[in-house]
Amino acid sequence: MPLYEFSCPRCGPFDLHRDMREAASTAACPACDGAAQRRYRVGVGSVATGVLRDAGRADRARVDRARSGEPVVTGPPAGRRLPGRGAHRH
Repeated sequence: MPLYEFSCPRCGPFDLHRDMREAASTAACPACDGAAQRRYRVGVGSVATGVLRDAGRADRARVDRARSGEPVVTGPPAGRRLPGRGAHRH
């Protein structure tokens, strides 16, 4: 579901995941339960530059995970190898 920004007159802005059919209607503020109007903004996305300019969505997601501190696989799994599975033979 898409993330939309709403603004409560008493509490201020907040984000809310909603179905696209309900995006234009008012939402209940999570703090005071008052009616909040959706805020419309222009230019929400950012343009990728540099080495990520031509990268796909999966590559950008991988870089974002690495920047966030989420563990990233850096080598083969640790553990003992199974016997008889050495070099590949034809």
